[in-house]
Amino acid sequence: MLINISLKLKLFLFLLGLATFGCQSSSSESITSDSKETKVVKEQKAFENGKIVSLSGFISEVLYDLGLEQQIIARDVTSTYPESLATLPNLGHVSQLNTEAIIALQPDVIIIEQAQLGQFKQYEQLRKSDISIITVPSSHSLSNAVHAAEYLKQYLSIDKQEIADLKAQIIADSMKLESQLASISEKAKVLFIYARSTGRLMVAGSNTSAAAIIEKAGALNAISSFESFKPLSPEALIEASPDIILMFRSGLESLDGKQGLAQIVGIPQTPAYQNNRIIAMDGHYLTAFGPRASKAALELFSQIYIDPL
Repeated sequence: MLINISLKLKLFLFLLGLATFGCQSSSSESITSDSKETKVVKEQKAFENGKIVSLSGFISEVLYDLGLEQQIIARDVTSTYPESLATLPNLGHVSQLNTEAIIALQPDVIIIEQAQLGQFKQYEQLRKSDISIITVPSSHSLSNAVHAAEYLKQYLSIDKQEIADLKAQIIADSMKLESQLASISEKAKVLFIYARSTGRLMVAGSNTSAAAIIEKAGALNAISSFESFKPLSPEALIEASPDIILMFRSGLESLDGKQGLAQIVGIPQTPAYQNNRIIAMDGHYLTAFGPRASKAALELFSQIYIDPL
């Protein structure tokens, strides 16, 4: 009985969070303090059939889920889902964009996450052009995609039913996850390793998307002594003593799989490696916190607690 009450309370708080965000979004002003840009964005509300450059894999997936994929004319390197986006021009990473290449595409609007602005070196230059820029707030929440959709509806022509369907899907997925989390008796310690060959190995501390999805899946992030990412070291592995090692599938492949992982000093001594508890998942699916975030958390939960590899 207590579990049912807990689930209902969490669902109520989840729905309250969605409603609160919707109210805040509707009264939001401009995306920047620049008056000229404010005027452009507001007068072109709906950007109906406007050409969009998406500089975020998260944003691209949200636009796809809202039925706006046909308006995307170019994307960044992280926009890998859905697979149909692969046919669009790839502008590279947000930190290494070619301003002239973007302008040549003649987009009506560029959409980016607010968290990416520090890497967006061409922001000021593009802001002075006739291209409008929408910066979308994001977070490590399962309802992140709904919040983004509510924010974007101020500037894009989005069918209300598309947002309602997205919200219903995320609520349903979140309820499934909550019902599974109630069964956990002891939380597993999970260490996330970011790899791009053996020369570039990092571990995730707190306040990272990796730590967030681990916690959403009902586990403990094995590193709590620092925030962000730090280079992998034998000392970090000893501190972590992880039950499970979690990686992007592409990262594990860059090491030539589990055999290559064993060549890293300290890894073979971890409980995770000794018990063959290595989990690899698609990077965007796992940590983008897009429309499929609850599904990703549920899949990770399953691999940790129900159906270990």
